[in-house]
Amino acid sequence: MARRTRFSQSSPREDRQTTSAASGIEPIGQDLALAAGFLVESGSDGLRLHTPGLDLRAEQVAALVVAPSSYGGGVMLAYRQLTPGQEAADRQWSKNSSGGLWGPDGESTAAALEAVAASNHSLDRQLVDSGFEPLSEGAWRYTRDDAAMTAVLQDGTLTFYTPASGYGMDDVIRGSEVDRVVQAPESTIDALRLDGEWMSYSVVAPSLNAVDAEMTRAVTSAELGLPEVSRSVGPTGFVVGGENDTESILALTELNGHSVGQLEGWMRPSGFGGPVDFDTSQDGFLGRNDQLLRTMARDNDVVRKLGLTHAEVGETVRTAAGASTRFGVSDYLGADDHRYSIEVQQSRGFQQSPFQDGTAGGANLQVTNERTGSTVALSGLGGEMISRYGFYQGPGTPYRSAPEDIIRTFGDLAEKAGGEAEITRVVAEVDAYHSAADAIGRSSTGWEGRPAASGTAAGSRPDGWSPESGAKRAPEAWGR
Repeated sequence: MARRTRFSQSSPREDRQTTSAASGIEPIGQDLALAAGFLVESGSDGLRLHTPGLDLRAEQVAALVVAPSSYGGGVMLAYRQLTPGQEAADRQWSKNSSGGLWGPDGESTAAALEAVAASNHSLDRQLVDSGFEPLSEGAWRYTRDDAAMTAVLQDGTLTFYTPASGYGMDDVIRGSEVDRVVQAPESTIDALRLDGEWMSYSVVAPSLNAVDAEMTRAVTSAELGLPEVSRSVGPTGFVVGGENDTESILALTELNGHSVGQLEGWMRPSGFGGPVDFDTSQDGFLGRNDQLLRTMARDNDVVRKLGLTHAEVGETVRTAAGASTRFGVSDYLGADDHRYSIEVQQSRGFQQSPFQDGTAGGANLQVTNERTGSTVALSGLGGEMISRYGFYQGPGTPYRSAPEDIIRTFGDLAEKAGGEAEITRVVAEVDAYHSAADAIGRSSTGWEGRPAASGTAAGSRPDGWSPESGAKRAPEAWGR
């Protein structure tokens, strides 16, 4: 159920200004307030924000009407503006356009404005005659023709607002309450501070992009608006989004409708064995000598022997990445109240999944456990590939996030796995087994050559990254 903010509604305007001075919020009705450039509305379905699109001095408005728009469909607000020393100008404004009136529709709208101007009706009468309904003293709302705009008359200025939306924030804002007006980080601009269901955050008009976010509890991927990872079984019996035994992984000839050879070709660095393709990954999802099935088999053994699933590991990565990239969270609160610092490096584009499943990522993250100091480099696409395929990328690419490194860093996973000593023991055991199996060329595995799927201990990453150095890798995206 949505929480509802109630704004003070003292009758005299001076009293409203006094009672709201400390918070920077000026109520203009029981459910409406002005704050940090937003019109804030609190209704039965939660909080909504509106952003200003047009400011007019009331004494300069000779006439206004709402008319069909020839500039992108829908409706527009048409108005006649009087400017001292100039001729009256007929103009139009909507959320998608603004400017003068022209064409046959413009002529008919200008005629309507002429009639309204000749009537000498008051501004509030003109608004009501145009279809605006009174909300409170000095506030009107138009909600016809699939359009919504709110007019607010304050200090002689008539401002028109439209609903704000985007950045995946609509549901988060609906479940939030207004706190106060604050100064935006590293700026002198006002920001609106909101208390959400799982985080406190600020928004700076006209954007809804969350800044300076502080988590108040752990969050689920559903609350972040992330799509659910669906489970499906392919022709080979491989379970996408589920668990698979290692022998069945090694026996795969295709995955997700593509042959293993095709997938390996797409996953290797662009230009390896052919011309550079700038639509594929420049550094690759596999190194030049990595093999997909060997890498997946080794990582599958590590995760399963630690009593975990790829779904658990992938969900942990997806949630941390979603909170940081979508909502600007840098102080991340995970399961069981474990805290992490997250540094995000956004890219200029998106890297599509090599599994050709429609998923993509556009950021790299450095996650550090604030209690243990354990750290791991993650990618925005990594959580999707882990959850669906148990794929952590190859050890020959700088983008690999070995499962043991993820498990060590996220405290709840490390505890489920039995702690650091058990993680170290299992990794050593699995790596020894896979190295021995390769060395003797077991016919049951069908392997050729050495499996380059060992863990990435501190200081041994192919890109030279180590927890001590703190070096960052390049953004994961086009040309990564």
